Amino acid sequence: MIEPRILFTGPSPRGWHRLQTVLECPQKFAWEYRWEREGYDDQYRVMAASYRQTEEEDKPGLNRGTLLHLGLAHYYARLRETQNGRDPELYLPPDAAIRLFCEAQGGPYPQHCDGIIECVEGYIAKYGSSDRFKILHVEEMFEANIGGYSFTGRLDLVVEDSRGRVWAFDHKGTGRIESKHREYYSVSGQLLGYRWLAQGVYGERFAGLRVNLIQHGNNDWKYERPQLLQAPALLKQFPQTVVDAEQRILELEAQERPYDQWPKAMNEMTCFGRYGACKHIEKCKWGAPQE
Repeated sequence: MIEPRILFTGPSPRGWHRLQTVLECPQKFAWEYRWEREGYDDQYRVMAASYRQTEEEDKPGLNRGTLLHLGLAHYYARLRETQNGRDPELYLPPDAAIRLFCEAQGGPYPQHCDGIIECVEGYIAKYGSSDRFKILHVEEMFEANIGGYSFTGRLDLVVEDSRGRVWAFDHKGTGRIESKHREYYSVSGQLLGYRWLAQGVYGERFAGLRVNLIQHGNNDWKYERPQLLQAPALLKQFPQTVVDAEQRILELEAQERPYDQWPKAMNEMTCFGRYGACKHIEKCKWGAPQE
């Protein structure tokens, strides 16, 4: 008997978040993609330990979003197997996948477990009987070469409709669905990148990207699927933006600066975002502790 799989729904290795970070604040990039991921000396190990507790605090929006993505991934993966005459039990049911993840991760996740399971069940009740599309990809990574640099994107869901057109869906959890979300996400580099990648694979068959908005705040579940507004100039410039960000990274690395001395945004609009303060704000304010 095959052990059911649990899907990975995290970021791709060379996706937009990495590039967005260096464009937003090079110091944040250094903390996240050099200090944390490439190893650091004893001084930085002391620094990591001193701030770890702060960085593990509950971020309700982000943590609920992680569980939501996992539940939807398992729902659609099982549906894809059924559509193709295969065994859906290859993947855990959505509720079992969410519970297993919460048990394994611990920390702040268990407090959100039951609520997100209910939210996913509400989503399935709304769309499960009315959707008529064929599932093509679930949490699969697309990759392209842009100006000599690898660019990747893990698309939440790619489907084919009854007319043979291909659509991409990106799941977005939110405390409250608002009309501004459609415009807000239309300028997102992440979603522009997904458009660019999907269009590169499917060409004229690619019809567009829809945001799969899911309201999960205060146990008040709502669901909408707006199509993003057009942004042709941004989409056209997207490859150059990728190259610009990659070259910025190389330029800063060539300077061989200490990890805590990369350029800092020093901007309240950057240091405080939708989910509160940047998790690195104390490191930037106080620097590396002395041994």
